[in-house]
Amino acid sequence: MIRTRTLAVFAALLVVGGLTAQVGAVPGVTAQQESPSEQAANTGVTLDSLTAPQSVAPNSTADVAATVTNNQNTAVTESVAFRFDGAVVDRTLVTLEPNESATVQFSADTTGIEPGDYRHGVFTSDDGQVAAVTISDSFTLESLDAPTNATAGDNVTVTATVANPNEFNTTQSVEFRLNGQPLVSESVSLDANESADVTFTVDTTGVGPDTYIHSVFTRDDGAFAEITIEPPANETEEPPANETEEPPANETEEPPANETEEPPADETEEPPADETEEPPANETEEADEGDETDETDNGTEGNATSES
Repeated sequence: MIRTRTLAVFAALLVVGGLTAQVGAVPGVTAQQESPSEQAANTGVTLDSLTAPQSVAPNSTADVAATVTNNQNTAVTESVAFRFDGAVVDRTLVTLEPNESATVQFSADTTGIEPGDYRHGVFTSDDGQVAAVTISDSFTLESLDAPTNATAGDNVTVTATVANPNEFNTTQSVEFRLNGQPLVSESVSLDANESADVTFTVDTTGVGPDTYIHSVFTRDDGAFAEITIEPPANETEEPPANETEEPPANETEEPPANETEEPPADETEEPPADETEEPPANETEEADEGDETDETDNGTEGNATSES
């Protein structure tokens, strides 16, 4: 651990250029290994960043990326070297316009290299950065303890037990992913054959209700689990559209046409024709006149008979 912290401080000083001239002080990386042309050149190309793994597996490759910048007012062609444990394992030429930056990538084959801690770095003629790398077997993931459901907005706590199978202290990254996306990563240091619990607390604010696959990964090992994110309680009280208070069309207060207040035609208050107060035509006063006419006629006929 002390060696790692010292290296981190040294790398930080290299970034600001405070110890550029002391590159040879790093074990395995010596200024004498630079070619005379590289030592004489003064191109003003700086190394702005170095991206490298903390640990790699035996018989694999260590991939490194570095960003270099030309700080001169003229275009330059620069030799950029990648050194592993001091020895140059890869080199490339970069042509940069004034104030232009570029990213260069390198790979180191670890086949045949004994497991352990090493230093590697990327260097221009005027600048460089160094990082630590451990050739070791990956941490194994012994168990995963995670909830199967949670409410959106709550914190989810996931605990994984990881173990170091190497015979020396090793530092490796352990990360938590939700639906494949990395959310949290933690650097874990374990002694030889030691195991420890790594706990991740993840805020689910903004995560939509659904079922997700989440996972915890070491460099070469990992485990999956399933979790269902449910909506908050205050979002479930709204009734669905088909349960609104509006009655359906066939349940309105309007009665159907055959149930109107108008009575049918045969139930009106008008009496039928045969029940009116007016007497029928054959019962009118003309009947009396007819009787009187008959009597007159009868009288007339009687008189005529008498005369005869």
